[in-house]
Amino acid sequence: MTILFMQGLSGALVGICLFYLLASLLTRQWIRVDVYQLALFMAVAFLVAIVFEVLLGKLYYLVVGKPLWQYRVLPIHNGLTSSLNFIIWPIYGYYWYFMHRVLHAYRLQIRRTWVKGLASGFDGPLLEILANGFFLLFYGTFYFYYLPNDLRHFTSIQVAPLYMVMGIFLALLIDYLDRRPRHWYYPAGFYLTGVGFVLAG
Repeated sequence: MTILFMQGLSGALVGICLFYLLASLLTRQWIRVDVYQLALFMAVAFLVAIVFEVLLGKLYYLVVGKPLWQYRVLPIHNGLTSSLNFIIWPIYGYYWYFMHRVLHAYRLQIRRTWVKGLASGFDGPLLEILANGFFLLFYGTFYFYYLPNDLRHFTSIQVAPLYMVMGIFLALLIDYLDRRPRHWYYPAGFYLTGVGFVLAG
């Protein structure tokens, strides 16, 4: 268990360094972090992603008759997610935060929030390829395994619409909370609720 925890932590640390350096490179300056806003993005992304992962995974199974993916590392909720995702999914919110900062630096304002969510259908599968590639390279196993072989089981084109649905909800929720008065119980509450969802698996 400790070894698996360290594997997940190592993947998260690589993502943290990679996305910060990439964002700083794109903006041509070291990005100053708004700690509250970053925590909000990470906590909300964690809860939304892990709940939608299970719900949309179950919906896919009901419609198609077989699962789209299966977690290989500490699977819970019938293999639709992992106990390690309390570490991994917040990194998706971390990525969203720095993507937002890059767009702001170039004054690229996407006026309709739901359009930001649609972008998840493109970057989500790409990030899955990175995550699975990292686990295969360093630990010799898929973190999650897609049953379709359209993209060599790293991810699947079929997951893009599911990411879009999740991304729209995530974008709308973050946009709403980001305009609310700042209270640390928002990020704390979302993160702890996500942890409770993991423990219930």
